[in-house]
Amino acid sequence: MNKLQLAGVIGLVVSSSVFANDENMTAHTAFKSNIAEMQSDYYRSLRVDEWIELGAKKSDILSAMGRLKASGESPLLDTENTNSPGHWTYEFVQIAKVLEQEAMKAQTADAYQRASTVYLIASYPNLHRANEIAALDKAVDLYLQAANLRGENVQKVALTRFDDRSIPGLLHLPKNTSKSVPAIIWTGGVDKTLIEHHAEFQELIDSGYAVLTLDMPGAGLDYKNHTQLDELDASHQAAFEFLENNKNIDKDRIGVLSSSGSGITLMDFAIKQPKLKAVVARCALVDGPIGQKETLKFVPRMSADSFIARIGGDVGDMAYFEKHAPSYSMANRGLLDGKARMSTPLLVINAQKDPIASLGDMEKTAKLSSQSTVYVADEFGHCPDSKAAQDMITQFLKQHI
Repeated sequence: MNKLQLAGVIGLVVSSSVFANDENMTAHTAFKSNIAEMQSDYYRSLRVDEWIELGAKKSDILSAMGRLKASGESPLLDTENTNSPGHWTYEFVQIAKVLEQEAMKAQTADAYQRASTVYLIASYPNLHRANEIAALDKAVDLYLQAANLRGENVQKVALTRFDDRSIPGLLHLPKNTSKSVPAIIWTGGVDKTLIEHHAEFQELIDSGYAVLTLDMPGAGLDYKNHTQLDELDASHQAAFEFLENNKNIDKDRIGVLSSSGSGITLMDFAIKQPKLKAVVARCALVDGPIGQKETLKFVPRMSADSFIARIGGDVGDMAYFEKHAPSYSMANRGLLDGKARMSTPLLVINAQKDPIASLGDMEKTAKLSSQSTVYVADEFGHCPDSKAAQDMITQFLKQHI
């Protein structure tokens, strides 16, 4: 079922008397070209198709969303998230608990993956609330059980930062590790966690690569740390050192891919780590709404709140965003001046008309390397999801690592 058809189904189930919020819809429409019909009623960006692809059933999503109730001053159904009936995390957790019990009886990978995905939705967008963190912990545990039942070699690992702080990661190994294998560090952005990328890198695993997934500082399981200006490369560097010292990994064949809001940490790391064999900047934030305030209206409030949480602020504190976010802009830090600062092969890839990473920002990012490629996918909005874009990424990584 395509996005618009599914949206129509959900629209019939979810009842709401609220009026569309113009600012909310302006941002969501600019962010993704094809959005759910009822998005106007929601603070969260509704990624229904993605959640189904990850393993949830349409009925799981419909059931939880049908119980949501607006609270507080906002007309949107999901702005408040207390651990009580009618709120996002609570309602999705109720569904997930039942699915978890069913998975324990069935003992199948699909059943565990389904329960994991619904716990993941419950945690979304990971704004450091205790109920969200607990849901994500469950999602990761069940993801690992699903992987084990599929016969995959996935391990939860601890990465150690320069300051001895620990970062959770998931090391996905190919089936044959009789010899050391090449590896890729893989991170999402401000609201994509370390268990949401499996389909994107499965071909690489099948081709003999290891993939280490982790969250950007302040996101997902790495909520105890924050993205800080004086240590932007800390998480990536911890991941690199972990791989470099792992007996299963060829320490001379390590690359990295990061998406969206983790672009600022990615590029700082890429510039500082000359041992990398390849870098992929996927819809990578380097300036855009953090450096150009006028573009912020095209970014959903959920995404802005997520970024605030990643850099140590309180959710909803736009004054904090306006004060601190501009200092993270690579343009404001003088790094997008057209000078090459590394020679590592760099792929800068995105969709068209992305308010987070414009074509201009992509071109400036590409100039950071003396060996760079820019690829603009034939799709619109934030981040390229097409098979053509994924194939481009896979081919680039295989070519250079």
